[in-house]
Order: sequence, then structure tokens, then C-alpha cells
Amino acid sequence: MISIFNRSELTVCGTLEQSRKVSAALEQAGIEYHVASRSRTSPSVFAAGSRERSGTFGQSMADSWTYTIYVKRDDLERARACLR
Repeated sequence: MISIFNRSELTVCGTLEQSRKVSAALEQAGIEYHVASRSRTSPSVFAAGSRERSGTFGQSMADSWTYTIYVKRDDLERARACLR
């Protein structure tokens, strides 16, 4: 099981398609992983209300997400090798 205490960030993907390709490569290699998705249009604690002011008109919703892929710290080098 991957927890906050034993994980390392492998990569950050800008599209869902990139995330799926990385996930498929890790599955094929038998490496456990976790994907965290984050909306870049949601306001943060430091920029509360920014989305309401600027809106999302004209922005591609497909490009408004980032996907961070984590693996176990012990599997990091093996995961990097399978992405090359």
C-alpha cells in the first residue's frame, strides 16, 4: 500500500492521456502507483475567489487538470526505468 510516508513523486502529467500511458507502463511492469488529480481552475486557500472573478469561459476543460503519479519510494528507480 502506498501511503504519504513511503511514496515518491514519479511524474506530473498535464493531460489524462499522458497519465493513462504512464499508468499502463507501470501496470505492465507490476509497479504499484497512485494518481492524484488536481483541478487548476479551483480556487486555492491562497487565491480564494479567483475563479469567480476570472471565470473559465474559453478555457479548455481538458487542459485544466494535472495528474501527479506517485510510486513507493523503493520502486522509484524501477519506475523511472520503465518510463524511458
